[in-house]
Amino acid sequence: MSNVKKISALFVVGSMLTAFLSGCVSNNNSDDGPTGPIELVYYKLFDDEDVFRPLIQQYQSQNPGVKITYRKFTDPIEYEELLINELAEGEGPDIFSVPNHWLLPNAKKVSPAPLETVDPATFEATFVSVAYDDLVLRDPRDSFDKVFGIPMTVDTLALYYNKSHFEDKIPSRGRPASTWDELKEDVFTLTKKDNSFERFEVAGIAMGRADNILRATDILYMLMVQYGAEFYNENISEAQFTKQNVTLPGGESVNPVSEALKTYTDFALPSNKHYSWNQYLANARSATKEIETFAEGKVSMIFGYSYLYEDLLNVVQDLKDRGEQTIDIEDIRISTVPQVVNPDTSTEKRDAYANYYVETVSRTSEYPEQAWDFLIFLASKENLEYYNEKTKKPTSRRDMIEDQMQDPVYGVYAQQIGFAESLKIIDEVKFDSIFTEAIDSVLATVKISDVAKLAEEKINAMLPDEGFIPPPPIIEE
Repeated sequence: MSNVKKISALFVVGSMLTAFLSGCVSNNNSDDGPTGPIELVYYKLFDDEDVFRPLIQQYQSQNPGVKITYRKFTDPIEYEELLINELAEGEGPDIFSVPNHWLLPNAKKVSPAPLETVDPATFEATFVSVAYDDLVLRDPRDSFDKVFGIPMTVDTLALYYNKSHFEDKIPSRGRPASTWDELKEDVFTLTKKDNSFERFEVAGIAMGRADNILRATDILYMLMVQYGAEFYNENISEAQFTKQNVTLPGGESVNPVSEALKTYTDFALPSNKHYSWNQYLANARSATKEIETFAEGKVSMIFGYSYLYEDLLNVVQDLKDRGEQTIDIEDIRISTVPQVVNPDTSTEKRDAYANYYVETVSRTSEYPEQAWDFLIFLASKENLEYYNEKTKKPTSRRDMIEDQMQDPVYGVYAQQIGFAESLKIIDEVKFDSIFTEAIDSVLATVKISDVAKLAEEKINAMLPDEGFIPPPPIIEE
C-alpha cells in the first residue's frame, strides 16, 4: 500500500464494515437530515429496470422519505455525452454508472463518499483489490483518499474455446495452454489452412488485428498488464512506458508495451509460424465480428467478458435459424487467460484484465449522503447475490468469490477476479484510437519501438502538466 493510501487508514469506521457485510443501512429519517422528500435520479447502462425495481422498493420502504427514479440507457457513447453535458450544466442524475477508468480523470465531477459513511480501509476489506486501486482516489478538494465509486460487479477478459477442436487436436490436454508460449503452439496445431478465400478452414485464435476483433485493444491492454507495463510517472503527468524494460522468464530484457504489441500482432502476420487471423475471417463492419466466426466453428479461441456467453448463444441461434452450420453449445467453454509465465511453477502473480462499470454520485446532487447510503445498500452481500442471480455478472465482493467459482459457466470469472488488474485509461475513445493505429502500424511493418514511441507521445499530449493525482495532505503532528 502506498504512503498516501496508508493515510486513509486513519479514518476506519468499523460500523460501516458491518453495514457492508450484513446489508444493514442507516435510516434517513433523522432530525439532522433533510426535512422534505428526497428524490434521487439514477442513470445506468444495460440493466433493465425490472432488475432494480425490487431493490429500489425495498430501500424506499426502509427509508420512506426517499424516492428513487431509475433510467436505463443502452448506447454507451450517447450515454456519456448526455452525462457530461448535464453535469457541465449543473444538472443530471444524482447517481450514475461509469467505466472504472472514468473516475480518475473526472474526479471533480463526482462527490466522493464521506469518510464517516465509508472509508477506504473498509472498502478494501469488502471489495477485490482492483476495485480498491481504481476507485479509492485522492480527493482534489482536500487531498485525502476517499471512495469515489461502488462496484456491483468486476468483469475480466477470459478465453472462450471450442472444446471439440481441442479434443480432436490436443486430446492430451483438451483445453488451452496456460502460457502464451504454449498457446502459440496450440494455435499452430489447431489452425487448418486451405485454398479458400479466407485461407483458413479453421483459425486457431482470433487475435492480431484491430478492425475485425471486438475487444482488440482490451486484449492488448491485458498483455501490457501481464508484461508489467508501468504507464506513467507517480502523479500521471507523463507517460513513460518506452523507458521501461522487464526481464522475461528466459532472461531476455524487453520493453513491455513493445512486447505486448508484438505478441498481439504476431497472430496476424503471415510470416509467423502461428499465423491464424486475417481480414477475411470476420467482417469488420459486422456488429458480431469474430463472435460469428467462433459460432460457426471456424475459429478455436476468442477473448471475451462474461456477457459474451449469452451473446454467443444468441448468435448460434440466429445462424441455426438461417440454416447454417454452428458450434455445438456444449462445446463452448471458458478458460482463464494465458500468462507470460507458467502459473503452476512460478511464484509470480497472475494477471487478468478488468473492465467494468461502477456506481457513483454526482457533485451536482443535492443529497450526496443519501445517494451514497443507497449505493452501500445496493452493494450488500444479500443484494449483490440477487443481482448476480438476475444478471450472471461476476461479483465485486471478496465474500462471494468462493461460491461463484462453482458456477459451471461463469466460475472462471470468479477465479480471475482476485488477480485482476486494470489500466489507467485517461480517455477511452482516444486510447482506443491510439492503440488501434499502433496495431495497424505494426502489421504494416513499422518498427515496433517507433510505434510505441508515437503512442507514448500522443498520450502525453493528453496529460495535464499537474497530472491527475494531487500531492498528499499535510498531516500536522
